[in-house]
Amino acid sequence: MPLLVALHVMSNLVWIGSIACVGWLLAAAEARAAGSDAAGARTLAEVSAAIYRRAATPAFAVSFAAGLAQVALQPEYYLAAHWFHAKVTFALVVIALHHVIGGKSRRAAAGGVQGGGSGAILTAALLAATFGVVVFAIYKTQLVR
Repeated sequence: MPLLVALHVMSNLVWIGSIACVGWLLAAAEARAAGSDAAGARTLAEVSAAIYRRAATPAFAVSFAAGLAQVALQPEYYLAAHWFHAKVTFALVVIALHHVIGGKSRRAAAGGVQGGGSGAILTAALLAATFGVVVFAIYKTQLVR
């Protein structure tokens, strides 16, 4: 079980770090596009899409599988723990933002028009929701009784 937790945490580090980079690159691409640097914007968008495909998505898959395996091995513990419900709620927000940021990145790399500044806003929301996950994972029963 501790090895499964280690795998979950390690994959989360790679996942959140890489999806945050995707969002920041997307924000930089949006800024370049607004400044009439279409070639620079396209390059940044292509790099962001590559990171999404090669790092963020595989790390997300490993994290998700490791988390599900933990719950499957001890469902009576996790499903009865109130802190876990709050953690999963924040995690679902992170997962949704992962897909939104990734979709925007893929569309931008394909030459699609992106809304100015939304990459930065989505990345900030992703990191805030990730903070919520971390708080509930660390404090567990001290926060929710």
